[in-house]
Amino acid sequence: MAPELRVLAFVCAWLLTTAAEAQLFVCTDAKGRTYSGDRPPPECGERQVRELRGDGSVRRVIEPPLTPEQKATRAAEEKRQKEEAERKRETMRKDLALLEAYANELEIEETRNRALASRMAMVERAKNRIEEHQRERKKVDQEAEFYSKRELPERLKRSYQLIDSLVRSEEKIIVNATADMNRVNERFDNDLKRFRELVNAGAQPVNR
Repeated sequence: MAPELRVLAFVCAWLLTTAAEAQLFVCTDAKGRTYSGDRPPPECGERQVRELRGDGSVRRVIEPPLTPEQKATRAAEEKRQKEEAERKRETMRKDLALLEAYANELEIEETRNRALASRMAMVERAKNRIEEHQRERKKVDQEAEFYSKRELPERLKRSYQLIDSLVRSEEKIIVNATADMNRVNERFDNDLKRFRELVNAGAQPVNR
């Protein structure tokens, strides 16, 4: 090919490429007026802008900047979605741990009973100690009868105070242990219910 023809072919190809790559930004303002240019028109700073190719087809759509209210709404939705995803991951983690911990419902009940046994023993010990303190109090009561018409000696007053304090301490142990047993039962009730749901849905406990 002659040099002149090669130059002409190159120029034509460059012009075609340039035309294909040409871009035009078009938008319509709030009053319906259309603006266009080789860059996004400033008149449509708050409006949607279309970027057109050289052949008139739409290359992309540039959305207007979000208002403060829209930004707040989007941020709230992103936060909600993130929290929901985290909740699902946590649920999956707990479900897997449950299937790894127990082979069947019987194991759940056996574990529950072991957890309750230590609390029940604590309550029983506290009750026995209260009975001991009450026996000590009866002895003090018998001695205090000699002072029915006189003021009690400080020694007896301190004995009553000590016994009352010890009884209150044991009663507090019983209240706390009972509340703890309620929490244990609630936790194992939930575990049993969820284990049942998973197995009924087709999940298999992990072989151990």
